[in-house]
Amino acid sequence: MNPHLLFGPDEGWSLAPVALWLLGDAQKLRDPVALIGALAGQLDAAGARIGRLAFISRTLHPQFAGWSVRWSRTDGARHDSFPHSSAATPTFTDSPVFYVQQHRTAFRQRVARQAESGEYSLFTELRAAGLSDYLALPVHYGTTLVSIFTAASDAAEGFSEADIERLTVLARLLAPLIEIIGTRATALGLLNTFVGPRIGERILHGQVKRGDGDRIDAAFWYSDLRGFTHLSETLDTVELLSLLNDYFEHCAAAATTRGGEILQFIGDAILIVFEIKSPSQRADVCNGALTAAVSAFSAIADINAQRRAAGRAVIEFGLGLHVGTVTHANVGSPDRLAFNVVGPAVNMTARIQSKTKELNSPLLVSSDFARELATSLRSLGHHDLRGVAGEQELFTSLPA
Repeated sequence: MNPHLLFGPDEGWSLAPVALWLLGDAQKLRDPVALIGALAGQLDAAGARIGRLAFISRTLHPQFAGWSVRWSRTDGARHDSFPHSSAATPTFTDSPVFYVQQHRTAFRQRVARQAESGEYSLFTELRAAGLSDYLALPVHYGTTLVSIFTAASDAAEGFSEADIERLTVLARLLAPLIEIIGTRATALGLLNTFVGPRIGERILHGQVKRGDGDRIDAAFWYSDLRGFTHLSETLDTVELLSLLNDYFEHCAAAATTRGGEILQFIGDAILIVFEIKSPSQRADVCNGALTAAVSAFSAIADINAQRRAAGRAVIEFGLGLHVGTVTHANVGSPDRLAFNVVGPAVNMTARIQSKTKELNSPLLVSSDFARELATSLRSLGHHDLRGVAGEQELFTSLPA
């Protein structure tokens, strides 16, 4: 390409209006689906004859290896995430995208009218959609991860060499916008994973200074493994971590599907908050938290049946539930901060849990919590709780 031609060759359709849009109004779009869909409209208006577009981006996330946004004339735009395990599947390894990622070079191939020996399986799909040509380009950011831009032509003659030059320029112009979107998605994904979605959003919206926070009303879950010291001394590392992850996973699944958010993993303990956003929600939130707790015990019982059958250690834990108001704030040293909940309600929940073994009931709730429930619970009497003034009546929903 001649260096003075900023937006590609003069002949054929012009990339200039598309490029000016990317440098202007497109900068306001933060949703990759909206961006790719609007880009397809701009290319259509320019006369580019593109039938499919895609951007495949690698990412840093404990569950996902990357994400893609794809547009086709028939189906519109959609967003997908793909797990780390997908990197070893034939769907990925038998694809031009895998070739571009491995060789870090462009891939271009016309779509033959009939299937050809050795062609990628993708071309069966492209042929059925009436597409004539395919181009995949590597896109480099400031990291070692390679993203990929693809385009397929629905013009009978396919791409000209001038088209390929324009699309190469287009990929470079699009890359910074995708990088911004991807970076924010990565940051939010990591924050959601390591600190939770509620705190992640608060951090991204500016609550980053020490002391930032507010008062919240919530139901609290505090659970703790039984006999963890013995388990840690007798199980090898792999088996111990497997047991912990089974416990964490099934408790988290039961709670998060009912509005709970994990605030902390504290060694072998879990602190979960079910925020009450208005007084009218108080009963519903508490009933949801109790349902989550019962569901967690049921799920762990199923896991324990499998563990016993395999001769593995079983999971036993106690769980306390309480409701109250706490301060949810950013606390710590100037250079090491964490969002945490501070207040007597959290201490009360932990102390309730500590009574589960003594009272031979793995699930205990406070009287304040029990008053909010739709069903009556069985009282286990009044008991002293360390650090809590006065005797507290405790209840359980489990049979005697």
